[in-house]
Amino acid sequence: MKLNRRALRRLPIAFVFLALLLLASVPAVASAASAPDLVTQISLAPRTPNVMPINTDVDITFDYTTTEAGGVRIFARPFTGGALTPNYAAHGSPLYPVGSGSSSGFFTITSGNVTVDHIRFEMWNASQTTRLYVAFIPVSYKFRSATTNRIGLIGLTATPNILKFKQKVSVSFQYKTTRAAGVRIFARPLTSGSPTPHYAASGSPLYAVGTGSGSGWFTVTKGTATVTKIRLTMWNATRTKLLFTVDVPVSYAFKPAANIVNSIKLTPANPNILKFGENVGLTFKYTTTQAGGVRIWARPFTSGALTPNYGAHGSPIYPIGTGAASGFFTISDGTVRVDQIRLQMWNAAQTKLLFQAKIPVSYQFK
Repeated sequence: MKLNRRALRRLPIAFVFLALLLLASVPAVASAASAPDLVTQISLAPRTPNVMPINTDVDITFDYTTTEAGGVRIFARPFTGGALTPNYAAHGSPLYPVGSGSSSGFFTITSGNVTVDHIRFEMWNASQTTRLYVAFIPVSYKFRSATTNRIGLIGLTATPNILKFKQKVSVSFQYKTTRAAGVRIFARPLTSGSPTPHYAASGSPLYAVGTGSGSGWFTVTKGTATVTKIRLTMWNATRTKLLFTVDVPVSYAFKPAANIVNSIKLTPANPNILKFGENVGLTFKYTTTQAGGVRIWARPFTSGALTPNYGAHGSPIYPIGTGAASGFFTISDGTVRVDQIRLQMWNAAQTKLLFQAKIPVSYQFK
């Protein structure tokens, strides 16, 4: 779609704005053909980041596409520091037929204390003599071999995220302890390795000996710090002896509530690999004090700039107050990794920027 500038001058202002809005919400170019052999739409359970007891599986589902007439074999493998993680066990591969489909796999760690920081996906021909595809996604799975006292299999409010001051991050977990008198478990936010300024958090009940589950929360009441880790600790009943500790990497940016885009959820989940033209969907909440309403955009960024060849949603006028909305973006061409999503809120006339924040992500388009 192309608009002549002279023609634009003759059109009513409302029509011009509508045309420009439509232009902003479609891909800059037609979608390029995706690679003939791909593994995409990856789902992980439990979600990353997480803490895992040894011999606990990370389950993986994925879609695949191939033009290999004889079929293909697909493998997902854990990596640490650029090499296969020591003491891993993982799924084999059946022969997947030419075309497209969905499948699953798993991996685990059988001993030691290690962090899986990437998962490698490979596609080979049937005889495993030619590698057709390879890609990595960043993750954080901290496997811990502690058998007497441990915390693991955590659940978190979606991360990365933007939250209002005093909005709580929920933390759930499973635990095991041999302490007859029971234990106390705490989740605390960290920023650059130190307790996040102005945080508030839940206390701990006495968790009974054996195995069980628990939960807690934390929030930040003011300031500019982003929570970059959560520290989970287990203490004896009297809090005189530390029995277990682990830090989990996260990203929670807390902001004032007057004009904010918050509580963001991404579909498919971050991190992921997608075909050109497939959408990353966003749902979010917003709050504004602007009587005339606001417009909200989510845009993909790569290395500090708008990702080339992106297409994304436009924006209606969202009314004053609090509400919920949705959007999307995609990439139509090029080999890129979207490493941030920028959220902006403008007044209705788009003359004043009311809110801006970025969240770190990893979406590869192929």
